[in-house]
Amino acid sequence: MRAAATLLPLSAFTALAITADLKLRRIPNVVNIAGFACGMCFSIARGGAGGVAAGLLGSLMGLSILLIPFLLHMVGGGDVKFLAAAGAIVGWQAVWWSFVLGALLGGLLAVAALAASGRSLARLHRTIVLLISGAWPTTDNARSEQAVRIPYAVPLSAGLLAATAFLTLARGT
Repeated sequence: MRAAATLLPLSAFTALAITADLKLRRIPNVVNIAGFACGMCFSIARGGAGGVAAGLLGSLMGLSILLIPFLLHMVGGGDVKFLAAAGAIVGWQAVWWSFVLGALLGGLLAVAALAASGRSLARLHRTIVLLISGAWPTTDNARSEQAVRIPYAVPLSAGLLAATAFLTLARGT
């Protein structure tokens, strides 16, 4: 029962976010606010006052995970708010594993997008070296126009659904 109670609103939220990200190339605030509100309602229904804490902690963790990549211009603000809203639905325990799976899938999607655009993997390697060394360049309009963008809601949603289903079913509820 708990699996359905978590996966149903999460599926609806991720479907809206994916659709918006694919069509608009962004996730509107109204989608993220609705996801957060829905998550908090379900958290309260599942756990009362403890559910409020779990929902808020999940939201804070989702926000924290993508804050640095956002500041480095690696993800958009809608992606950050999306993971924060999803954290309110799944709680703090699941949001970390959801992100790890989503980041792995996002990396694969980014490599595929680079290959499809004809960009070299050497450029990707240079970017990773700059990131690791702490010499990440500030973005300017020329770099921004050349960037390969992926709809990050797609891999994040896949990670959210897979990790949440696994963790919920593993708990046996």
